[in-house]
Amino acid sequence: MTIFVLAPASLSAQLSVGGNDTINPGVPVTLTARYGLVGNGVPSVPDHEDWVQGPFQIGFGFSFFGVSYSLFYIGANGWISFSPNPNASGIREPIAVPSSADYSPKNCIFGPYQDLNPTMDGSPYIFYQTIGDAPARKLVVMWCECPMYNCGDSTITTQIVLNEENYSIENHIFHKPSCPDHFGNKATLGLQNSTGFVGFSVPGYNATSWRADTMAWRYTPTSVDSFQIARIPYHQQPVTPANKIVYRWYAGQDFISDQQSLVVTPLETTTYRATCTLCNGEMFTDEMTVFVVPYIPNAFTPNGDGLNDTFLILGLPPENITLFNLQIYNRWGQLVFSTNSILQGWDGTMKGEICPVGDYTWVIWYEDNKKIRSTNKGIVTLLR
Repeated sequence: MTIFVLAPASLSAQLSVGGNDTINPGVPVTLTARYGLVGNGVPSVPDHEDWVQGPFQIGFGFSFFGVSYSLFYIGANGWISFSPNPNASGIREPIAVPSSADYSPKNCIFGPYQDLNPTMDGSPYIFYQTIGDAPARKLVVMWCECPMYNCGDSTITTQIVLNEENYSIENHIFHKPSCPDHFGNKATLGLQNSTGFVGFSVPGYNATSWRADTMAWRYTPTSVDSFQIARIPYHQQPVTPANKIVYRWYAGQDFISDQQSLVVTPLETTTYRATCTLCNGEMFTDEMTVFVVPYIPNAFTPNGDGLNDTFLILGLPPENITLFNLQIYNRWGQLVFSTNSILQGWDGTMKGEICPVGDYTWVIWYEDNKKIRSTNKGIVTLLR
């Protein structure tokens, strides 16, 4: 019997661009978007698209058919197992479960089992990550836009999720297209034990022809050798490999970059928004503001009273300020001070000697994200 239940609570998006900055005009700021749940990519085996790899760490003890496991294996064609299954390597035609055949994967979860080709350019297409905190951790194994064998540009995006809390298993399929010219589009959703004599499948999806979009199922153990299978709302975990994240940056409504990091040099206060799109189409967003203080001091008094003793360009937090150089010249064009640190100001000396009062020219230069070098300059008066 199929039972409909609520999906688990959503995890946070985990996209962050950091806090706000405050700068003077002409100061370069490095903006970086960070997506926190990046999976471990599983490299393909050259010239062998039907591989089995592992073992990999689950990250917690997981009970399957009454046996506790800490390691798992990945089959390229859409399944994971708690046994190495050497005889299943090279097998590509989906089987119906249960199957005790020597070549069929045992002690495994099919999500779905269909002939895939993860060796194509763009690998890795398969990755995993353990997320969350005990006692509610999850192992997420994902096929991210993985090419289907002999089906042109068709790809599959699906997740198998192991839940520490109750040893349940979830299968979230974002997209599984049809591949009618290869094994009749057969694919299997199910699982079976270590002998292959006990197995369970989603009704209608046991080595049959089907396609799916945003579909999800949960297998909940009811004893050491039985599971309840229930349709649940689709909700993939927000985990993806680094090479499958698409970043985009906007200044206001204007698109400015598709890089994860970029250098900006706003002349006025500007809010920047970053988006990241995962391989299953989910998009997350975050934003930050660079506040521009237009006033750069035109005089300072390096007399040791603790007030206005240095000439300093504003740029906070300093870890976001890169490609910066400040130079001070006297009236004869002689360089009296130079620094690449936004935190270092001029104290009115040259090589330890006190400079005379008067006007000095300051120049800052920087490179933007297009490697174009620019300058900003002005006059500052040294008073004593």
